[in-house]
Amino acid sequence: MTPLHGIASRSDLPLPFAAVVVGAALVLVITFYVLFFAWRRPRFEDGDGTPMPRLTSFVDSLGARLVARVGVGAVWLLAAVALVFGVDRIDNPVVGFTYVWLWVGLVVAAVLLGRVHRFTNPLRVVDGYRQASDADSSGSRLPGALALFGFLTLELVIPGATTLPVLRVAAAVWLLWALVGRGLRADWIERADPFEVYASTVAPLSPWRRRDGVIHRLNPLRNLASWAPPAGTWAVACVLLGGTAFDAMSNTAWWQRAAQNASAPGWLLAGAGLVGVTALVAGLYALGAKALDDGDGLAATMDRLSPGLVPLIVGYCLAHYGTYLYLEGQRTAIWFNDPLGTGANLFGFAEAAPNVALFAFPSLVAWSQVLLIVAGHVVGVLVTHDVALRRPMGRVMRHQLPLLLVMVGFTMAGLLLMFGG
Repeated sequence: MTPLHGIASRSDLPLPFAAVVVGAALVLVITFYVLFFAWRRPRFEDGDGTPMPRLTSFVDSLGARLVARVGVGAVWLLAAVALVFGVDRIDNPVVGFTYVWLWVGLVVAAVLLGRVHRFTNPLRVVDGYRQASDADSSGSRLPGALALFGFLTLELVIPGATTLPVLRVAAAVWLLWALVGRGLRADWIERADPFEVYASTVAPLSPWRRRDGVIHRLNPLRNLASWAPPAGTWAVACVLLGGTAFDAMSNTAWWQRAAQNASAPGWLLAGAGLVGVTALVAGLYALGAKALDDGDGLAATMDRLSPGLVPLIVGYCLAHYGTYLYLEGQRTAIWFNDPLGTGANLFGFAEAAPNVALFAFPSLVAWSQVLLIVAGHVVGVLVTHDVALRRPMGRVMRHQLPLLLVMVGFTMAGLLLMFGG
């Protein structure tokens, strides 16, 4: 089985039991406080914020967009060169680019900068970026959820996920999926590119939104709660939660023992585990959302409430992979000095070593991880509460209770997996 996002695993110390207990207590207290004592009318239904016309002029200027697209495109091009012409070693930068910068760094970029990936996605070159906009198309995101599950299968299930032959095949499949689909539907990249779908799902948690062509700064909670998620967003959220949960579970001691003692091949066990955990997440979410279905249908209700899952995704992702991004992200930057493995030093710091000062403070790291998970849960509960109140069914607290309990279960599971990691 491929450990920890395809790159040789580096595990943090497991969370202290005291931190898990404190986190669990906070989750329970805050959840029931929100349910019984928070506001009784929706507060964040509109996406009003402070208009930023000067920032809009700068962001929309030809120079700014050119610099952003050329800069991002250059990194992608260098990664492509390393993929096609580089040597098959773990220090090939395309490995870190794929499993660190792109997969984990994309979350950080989306939370800080909003939908920046939509305007710098190299796949958008096929239409000159004309289809890129801040508005969501009406098409379902189910193709994107399927593609995301495919990427998770690559990194967590398929043997040799860090080898160039496997990465080359994966890159070819990704390009074929995106470009052939783009030839059939104008909005296909927005709906089906796994990285754009991921970034667009997380971006409403940022403090930026464009309205009537003008960028506004607003409370991230308001931004997310007022977002109208496209159809299929529930599936994207469940795949992301399920994939991260399985990745954490596969690094626990009991899973490792079970995998070693099993007679089935490791990839088969991992595949079954990924499918099972993702299905469990989706099933529990459907069970919780069913009580808030007021006639629109279960899938539509799950989509309507799916913004509440986004903070859980972000909080757990940053808690689980934050130190991974910190360490392996630096290594990837260093490896980009020599993309072909010839001993080159393109940018002058090939001999540099990653800064590891953060790991001198394990207690700080552990409590930060707990804080990220708990904060994600709190924001998710507040968003879910506010969205639920907009329909008569959601104004009855007992109808909100099942979904909030499911969210508590997700968060508790995250804390326990970090404790057992």
